[in-house]
Amino acid sequence: MVNFKQHCRFCLMFIAGLLISGYAHADKYPNMWGPKVVTPTSLHVPKQPTGMIEESFEYVPLHPVMFNPGKATIGTEGQKALDAAASYLMKHDNIQRILIAGSTDYIGSASYNDKLSDRRSEMVRNYLTLKGVNATLIQLSGSGENAPVDQNWTRDGRQRNRHVVIYAIRWQR
Repeated sequence: MVNFKQHCRFCLMFIAGLLISGYAHADKYPNMWGPKVVTPTSLHVPKQPTGMIEESFEYVPLHPVMFNPGKATIGTEGQKALDAAASYLMKHDNIQRILIAGSTDYIGSASYNDKLSDRRSEMVRNYLTLKGVNATLIQLSGSGENAPVDQNWTRDGRQRNRHVVIYAIRWQR
């Protein structure tokens, strides 16, 4: 029988061997052991053409729409949040793209949760387009259970993970 001290010593030696040999998931996690040094092939930095204004994008998260477990129907609180979001989106003319990102809790299979998050995103898109938001600006994203905003082992955490967030991507000048 191996005691705890021998087991820890073995684990440390095994990890050290992986580090020395370079097999510690360097291909999966390239920045795991520090930033990778990149040698530039050219030092040419293109200049900005004269007369152009420097521009940047800003992601504006709007109030999330919450859902009941296993459902893709929008409740009255969700409708209030979506009405406010539609008003904001139509009021600002510098919005270049609207990202609708759906999420679920971990209850159910991964494929079911992926489809459910897609359905939730589609429901939010349909609601916003019915309110007059330009459908060509909308991009959908469903992450299923893969992007939780809270822990999944409590009822409150799972409730916060069942949501759709709307990001307005504004063009700043």
